[in-house]
Amino acid sequence: MTAKMKNRCTVTLKQQDIHIGTFRPTQDIFYEIQKELEPYRTLYKKDLKSKKLYTVILKQEDIKMGSYKISPQRFHLLLKKITPFRSLQEQSKKVRCIETGQIFENVRAASHWVAFVRENYYCDMNLIRQACKGKQKTSYGYHWEFVEE
Repeated sequence: MTAKMKNRCTVTLKQQDIHIGTFRPTQDIFYEIQKELEPYRTLYKKDLKSKKLYTVILKQEDIKMGSYKISPQRFHLLLKKITPFRSLQEQSKKVRCIETGQIFENVRAASHWVAFVRENYYCDMNLIRQACKGKQKTSYGYHWEFVEE
């Protein structure tokens, strides 16, 4: 295993159905967390509907290692330990329609605008993204480009 190999351990935090965050700690910290949480492991879905309980999902190599129900106090201790390993999503790029000069926050917003203007039910944002990347000249009759800030 090389040093540059991607870390495949993930810790996902949830409260009820709300996704709080995904973290990618080192393997040592991952195994440490797994040992700490073992008494809280849930092997099957129990009827624990309390809003005070947090769910921690541990995965390694995209295989679910376990699901754990923990208290708010244990959650905050865990959060302090894994905060430096937060897995952030790539920032979305702004998009410009060259014909109109309009700038959109991201490709999704541009696709909603095109669907509204063309009175379509749906507009595929991947086609706009391909036009921005230069893989096709136009998308939905418009020329598109990414805006550099």
